[in-house]
Amino acid sequence: MGGHMHRFILNTVAMALTAIILISCGKGGDEALKPAAPIELRVMSFNIEWGGAHISFDNVVEAIRLAKADVVGIQEAEGNLQRLAAALGWYYDLRNYVVSRYPLIDPPGADGMYVYVEVEPGRVVAMANVHLPSDPYGPDALRDGATTEEVLALERAVRLPKIKPYLEILTPLVERGIPVFMTGDFNAPAHTDWVEAMIGTRPFLNRVVDWPVSRAVTEAGFKDSWRVVYPDPVTDPGLTWWAGRPPLELYSPGENDVQDRIDFLWFDGPATVQSSEIVGEANRADVPISVMPWPSDHRAVVSQFKVISAPMPSLISTVHRVYRTGENVEVYTHTPADTPAIVTLTRVEDAQLVIAEQSADSTGHLVFPGTLFTPGEYKIAMGSADNNAPLSRGFWVLEVGATPTVEVMGLAFNQNDPIEIRWHNSPGNRNDYVKVYRLDDPTGNEGDGAWAYTKARPDGHLNLDRTTSEYGWPLEPGTYVIRLMKDDGNDQLAESQEFIVR
Repeated sequence: MGGHMHRFILNTVAMALTAIILISCGKGGDEALKPAAPIELRVMSFNIEWGGAHISFDNVVEAIRLAKADVVGIQEAEGNLQRLAAALGWYYDLRNYVVSRYPLIDPPGADGMYVYVEVEPGRVVAMANVHLPSDPYGPDALRDGATTEEVLALERAVRLPKIKPYLEILTPLVERGIPVFMTGDFNAPAHTDWVEAMIGTRPFLNRVVDWPVSRAVTEAGFKDSWRVVYPDPVTDPGLTWWAGRPPLELYSPGENDVQDRIDFLWFDGPATVQSSEIVGEANRADVPISVMPWPSDHRAVVSQFKVISAPMPSLISTVHRVYRTGENVEVYTHTPADTPAIVTLTRVEDAQLVIAEQSADSTGHLVFPGTLFTPGEYKIAMGSADNNAPLSRGFWVLEVGATPTVEVMGLAFNQNDPIEIRWHNSPGNRNDYVKVYRLDDPTGNEGDGAWAYTKARPDGHLNLDRTTSEYGWPLEPGTYVIRLMKDDGNDQLAESQEFIVR
């Protein structure tokens, strides 16, 4: 589209913003700052395994209902998070894989690592949800003869670097008085479980191991909800993997796989755990909440807390990060009482060109009619009238029916050269990824190559090299393509042109 026509559209957008609706979003200002009474909150962590649809998606929904959860961290959503939220009638957040009966707000500065749950009007708790790498798996290495030192080195190299950024960003929230919960499939046991008293109580648990991930989370101040309620690992092991679900041809764990507790619900801040329960298959004394057939290879854990919610910090956020043309864009804002703020909307492609400015009340949200947007990346920002340090949030508008694409910027590369990859119109799930596939692999393992996450950006680019690849670098000489893949699964969204590595 030509520049003159583009600016005509932007001017039209600015004039049309008189149609923006400013709506009260709950108690704000001084009311939100009053001391809060404790409330009860049930938090759940649930790895639903490959999108939850291989055994019974209905039973995934039923398990959450029977657990009476209020907010759930989901692992292995694989494109089904919206479907799950719709079945529950709940809110969802695609960057954090959280579903909740309460509104979810992805605040500026969270960088996709936590989300606010508005448990009371103008008051929040914070929720992080993690899924650490599964391979190589530490307990399996011990089973297969690795030394304790080798396994500790493995954990420090594979999983510890992935959890540290969460601890760094969540600890300041606790210091500000915000209750913080961290759910997840950590793919590593707890150091509080692999103790002297546990040796020999189940297969392969044959030594004391000070597992680095749980040790780091504990040293950061977080508490393990299950172990707080059940401090003795001998009487209450709380095993979450593997669960007794029906066998699948794709994969089914068995007796040679180490059973353990690797799904956790950590918490810190003004919260007290009242109870904790395992949700899983029937006919087990340690599983009080069950549904059959159980739909996952993981059991879930649900804990009930008494929490004192925190006043919502100043923020601006869109309800979603990705919209389609014609959809209204809802923008939440929150500022202290009697603090005027200016909201500005810009199209990133046009840099400093401001599409619109609008005043925001202390608490509310703006509804931008979908007719105002052409496809592209946008930024919404908010700053007080006397402060030039605005909070901002990006979002994308994609054409209805837009087809995802991926391309490699080049046709031939030397073996250690970085490979520039660009993609467009990806759905923006947390775990969409780009992966290298070798077309002339004599072993037949064409997909066993380097890959990297797109960081939930619908449009973006990266240089695939040893610093960005999650696995499989450098590439062996051969002929390759890049495929854009959906949400940690095997659904292909797009494929690049062929290229060679020399």
